[in-house]
Amino acid sequence: MRRYIIALLATVMVACGSDPSTSTGSPGSPSLKILSPVSGASLSSPSVTVQVTASDDTAVSRLTYRVNGAGEVAVTITPGPTVSASFAVSSLRAGSNTIVVTAYDTSGQSSSASLNIQVSSSNPSTYPIPSGPTFYVGPGGSNTNDGSRERPWATITYAAAQLKPGQILRVLPGTYNEAVSVSVSGTASQRIVIASDTRWGAKINAQGALFGIDVRGSYIDVIGFEVTNSTNSGIISWRPYNRFLFNHVYGIRAQCDSNGGAGVNMSSPDSSDGAMIGNLVHDIGDLSAGFCTRIHGIYQGAPRGTVQNNITYRARGFGITTWHAATAVTISNNLSFANLYGGISVGSGDNTRGNVAENFLVANNIVVGNPRGISEENNTGVNRFVNNLVWNNTTNWRLQTSSHQGSLSLDPGFVNYRPDGSGDYTLSSSSPAIDKGIPERAPEFDFLARPRVQGATLDLGPFEVR
Repeated sequence: MRRYIIALLATVMVACGSDPSTSTGSPGSPSLKILSPVSGASLSSPSVTVQVTASDDTAVSRLTYRVNGAGEVAVTITPGPTVSASFAVSSLRAGSNTIVVTAYDTSGQSSSASLNIQVSSSNPSTYPIPSGPTFYVGPGGSNTNDGSRERPWATITYAAAQLKPGQILRVLPGTYNEAVSVSVSGTASQRIVIASDTRWGAKINAQGALFGIDVRGSYIDVIGFEVTNSTNSGIISWRPYNRFLFNHVYGIRAQCDSNGGAGVNMSSPDSSDGAMIGNLVHDIGDLSAGFCTRIHGIYQGAPRGTVQNNITYRARGFGITTWHAATAVTISNNLSFANLYGGISVGSGDNTRGNVAENFLVANNIVVGNPRGISEENNTGVNRFVNNLVWNNTTNWRLQTSSHQGSLSLDPGFVNYRPDGSGDYTLSSSSPAIDKGIPERAPEFDFLARPRVQGATLDLGPFEVR
């Protein structure tokens, strides 16, 4: 990812009226107001979550949006006199974008409000995709093609099944309406790489399937995808030695039942020695239903995992959590904020291996604005919690069998903190989190794929600023 400051919103303008987020229409038409994002922000990400409310004397029957003059896209609502909705808009272009939201009543009258969104012209940074025999999937391709760039395959699942150890699959920008299944395996010396050709350019719409990308093999790297609309997990691994890097996972419709779910998931005790690095994970589960301890942003259920440089917010449970057979896991340089239950938890349980959640290193994280900050849960041993910044959580620390060292409880000094994801979460020049990290087990790069250490030592959180 190149210079992705994760500002998830925008400058808001409306053609008529003094309040740019409120519609004006003919008498009897619905009243429509954009609640979020707020006016005056700018966007570095090509995706944004829009929150609106609409009301009508009879009933609001339909809600739609249009992006840059394209066709209307329906928003799922329950018709009624008052309607509230939240929806994600992706594929914004660099420069100026206009999103027009329209509410209709039962008589066919309508009113609209507009967002004018400025997106930074800088492209996401180049993340490392290794060289090797390379194949392609692209819009307009065919599974009868040869998989070359000129004659790409059509579906990612078909393409993945053709791969051998050491081979690369690059997925060209576009929307792929499929739940991706990966059953092949690489080897320790010849991994299989399945990568979006540009970060978040290949968009996986799982269309209500359990998993967006379901990895059943080993030694697989999944890099740079946008994944949404699955009902359990966005990306999941069932086998060891897999890596999920630089992905954007959101809008996962996990249910608060015995299965639960997560944005990025190393759930199975057999998915050991995996890595979840540099992912943006948010809006996991139905947030309007309140917290649920079975639905999380990032989930590590196996031994010896690595969870680094991730940004996670607005999950119904923890932003980052461990359970099942998790032990000896590294959790470092993450940002977890505004989750409904907690920021980061370390724990184990419901496993047949008898593992204790011990020998963890939890370091250099920033955890802000959660009911619980950093906690130990259930079956824990001695773990190391070193140089973390926890701030403005209802309870910053809830440790059972360990203690924390070098921690800060200070405003991290983001450029522009907003709990809804529309802010800029890089560190300002005066941030107390700069040069406060420990180098032990530190990642080589940051969330933007830049070198991890640029100053005296590494900074806390996912961004390295100087």
